[in-house]
Amino acid sequence: MDRRLDTLVTEDALTYLPRKSVQEFAKGRVIYSPQTPSDKLHLVVLGRVKVSTKAEDGAETISRIICPEGLFGESVLVGGRESETAVALDTATLMSWTRAEIEQHIEREPKLGIALTQYLIHQCIALQERIESMAVYKTPERVMLALCQLAHSLGTPLPDGSTRIGSLTHHTIAEYVGTSREIVTFQMNRLRKLGLIRYTRRYIDIYTRALEELLRQQGIYFRSGAASQDTPGRLAASSGTTV
Repeated sequence: MDRRLDTLVTEDALTYLPRKSVQEFAKGRVIYSPQTPSDKLHLVVLGRVKVSTKAEDGAETISRIICPEGLFGESVLVGGRESETAVALDTATLMSWTRAEIEQHIEREPKLGIALTQYLIHQCIALQERIESMAVYKTPERVMLALCQLAHSLGTPLPDGSTRIGSLTHHTIAEYVGTSREIVTFQMNRLRKLGLIRYTRRYIDIYTRALEELLRQQGIYFRSGAASQDTPGRLAASSGTTV
């Protein structure tokens, strides 16, 4: 978690959200889009979901990749119209609540409202930092920063010091970085030759400490998936609540 929120985030929304039946979405299935909007807040129970927006020229940019215990579709809570698209990256199992259900539960358990507010603030800060990194840094640095964030938010540490994330295509990483697939492929090959990553069709192993050190040598400090010219922080782990 960004250090600016370390003293604020004390509540976990998963502790207070009521349990619901789950729904499964096959890999590649659209969960919602501007053409088929959703009226629910969603929790990822299993799998991964990508949330993206599309520019007027048709270019798609991924704003977030949500892993288990992550929430998405938050705009329903403020009555906004969905301008984004959510697609299952893997076969995904979701638990969902309407705005009315959330409001009713907040009346019974006010801490849920506090927890959701804190969660949304954190997401806004993380997205702001990603936007800033896209505007400030060149593509090689943006690819490295993106891999650091994906490792911290989606990955599982391995004994050799690397962090493993499930397979992501170069096209998906390109949408996340905001560049072309060809450029991402070139940068991924470069990082593999440097021994900073290794990947197969099933996974990507990222040596985050070495990658972050290379960024530091260039005066760039990883923080919450973006960058800062300041002391770096780290995304806090979730409480591990299961559903």
